[in-house]
This record gives sequence, structure tokens and C-alpha cells, in this order.
Amino acid sequence: MQIKNSLIFILFSLLALMMSCHKEDNDVRDIYVALPAKPVKITNTAGTWLVYELHVKAASLEDVAIYHNDQLVLAYSDFITVEDLNIASVWIEYPDTGWPYKQLIHEFRYGKNASGEANKYIYNLNVETDYPEPKHIDFPVPKGIWLAEGAPGSNSYHTRALFPFQTPVYDPLQRGYLIGNNPQRFAIDYARLENGLPYKNDGKTLEDWHCYNMPILAAEGGRVLFIQSDIPDNKTPGKLDYPTDLTNATGNVVYIEHADGSIGTYCHLKENSIIVREGDVVNKGQELGKLGNSGNSFAPHLHLHVLDNPNGKKLTEYSDGLFMESLPYSFAAFVKLGALPVDYLTQEPIVPFVPTMERDCRDMLPAESDVIAF
Repeated sequence: MQIKNSLIFILFSLLALMMSCHKEDNDVRDIYVALPAKPVKITNTAGTWLVYELHVKAASLEDVAIYHNDQLVLAYSDFITVEDLNIASVWIEYPDTGWPYKQLIHEFRYGKNASGEANKYIYNLNVETDYPEPKHIDFPVPKGIWLAEGAPGSNSYHTRALFPFQTPVYDPLQRGYLIGNNPQRFAIDYARLENGLPYKNDGKTLEDWHCYNMPILAAEGGRVLFIQSDIPDNKTPGKLDYPTDLTNATGNVVYIEHADGSIGTYCHLKENSIIVREGDVVNKGQELGKLGNSGNSFAPHLHLHVLDNPNGKKLTEYSDGLFMESLPYSFAAFVKLGALPVDYLTQEPIVPFVPTMERDCRDMLPAESDVIAF
């Protein structure tokens, strides 16, 4: 059984629909680079990072070398690519002293020139010398020991997921194409462990899973913007009972707008378990509903992420929240007990987790597949 990416919509079949884009008449090039959201600084248990994404429209993209003050800080080639559309999820170690210069130089290599060598393109990204710390939120599940599946990291399936636009959008200010939105770049899937295991018996029923039907708690207070509560749970862990798309991917969901305009998003709740209504004002720690297995969910878990909403976008349709950008956040305190292999939940037989440390963590996030207590 596997908690796959609960919202993963980087489906190549969808991206393939986006090939019919147009170029601006006065801007015809063979490479375009755009930034969907400003770089941010986050700290997880693996370090402190400058994080951003680049959308690149170019054929045969090989790699990009990223320099700060002529010093190579990252050589990147792990693009997600469909035809000439490419996505780079960039995580650069952030120095303790910050960034003394306000620019990162990106040297892309792509295609071939007349001499058979790769073409080169320079893209300059302005960066800050310092960044604000992410906002604190509380944990959205009851106290205990939890696997932080898909927690933020350079290779997390949440970090590398995308909800693609039907057609790439040309941004005349950036002179590049935006391919889609990633609302879940800093998301975490929460699965509870008891006696080192996520379930009792053989895990073949929802009720076997320790987290199933547990209360979901507001990580921050605010106003309920949107709910969906009538999507069935997938009854057999490891399988989907129905196709998922833009109308049901997050399963039963609650969106809560915080005082600063950001939006907490709670996904895959149990069918008909949501006890708040649109327009309600809720307090931090208030119960919202029960943990379930609805939507694109292969085993009971809670998926939580926080959205940026600087323009006060209204959520009227189910898919509206999928086409927004994510915000980083942090937790005031938790204890890291160790980490499990990526895709741990697919192992057969599953091996009980044994703690390897007891590390106090403050003002940060867990990293991918950390096991934490709070």
C-alpha cells in the first residue's frame, strides 16, 4: 500500500495538451524562462534552502548551471519534461551569512548550434539579501507519532507536482511562459504510526489504519472559504475506486482563509464528516472533520498545504484552489525520531519503524519521510 502524491497532477497526458501555445509576434525565440512565484527561504530538518521553480520552454534542454558571484551553487538537470516544456524545482543551500549579492546567474544549455554544440542562454534572477521567516502554524492532527510523507525537499513528489494550465500563458513582463500552478510545493501527507506501524492487522481495510477517522484540526484560525464533503472514500487501501481529475483530486476538502490572506487547505477528509460550513469563523485547534481516504488518495492520510492569495481570489468552483501558488510555513517545535525510506509504505512486508534519534526541532519543517512526534 502506498500514500502516493495525494494531489499529483503532473500527468504527462495533461501536459501534452498544452503544446498549442503562441509566441508574441515581437518576441520569437527558441528558449523562454519564467518564474511562477518569488524565491523563498525555508528551513527543514535537512538544512536551510532558497527555493523556487523555473518554467522553461525550450527543445532538448540539457542542464542549467546556477552561479552566485561567479561561484557555482547548483548544477541542475533533473527537469520534468514533456516535449519542449520543462520544469525545474530548484533548492539551493542557503548560506548562514545570507546572499551578499542580489543576483543568481543561470546558464542554460539546450539544443544544438551549427557547430553541433549546445546553445547557451543566460537568465538572471534577482534575489534578496535576506528573506522573512515563514509563518508558524500548528499541526493539523492530534498529538502523537506521525510519518511526514512527501514533506518539503528537493525531490519530494509534492515539490515536483504541478496543475498544468490548458495552454501555457505568455507573461509579457517576464517574456516567458507559465506552465501551471503548484499549490502543494510545501505540502505534507500525515500518516500516524503506532508501535512503529501505520496500521494494525494487514492494513487491507480503512479501519486498520491508525489515523483513519481521527479529528482534523485547524492549524490556524480563520474563515471557512469553501468545503466539499460528499466525495466517497476509496474503500481498499492501495486502490482507487474511481478516476480522479480536477473535480475531485483533493477529495473532501476545507479551505480556511487566515488573517494575513493565506489559505490553509485540508484534503482527503472522510465522506460527510466535515462539521464546519462556508462562512464559519474557526479557531486554531478547532475540529474541522475526520481524516479519510477520498479523492486521489491510496491510503488514509491528511494532506495539508498553505496557499498564497495576494489578489484575494474567490473560491467558487472545486478546481479554483488548484490553480494557486503555495506558501512556506513552519512549526514552532517537534521532535524528529528518524526517517523512513521514500515509498516506505509500498514495502511488503512492511518493517516497523525504530527510532534512531530524538532531535528537538524548532522553527522549521520536517523533511521528506521524517518521522516526528509532537
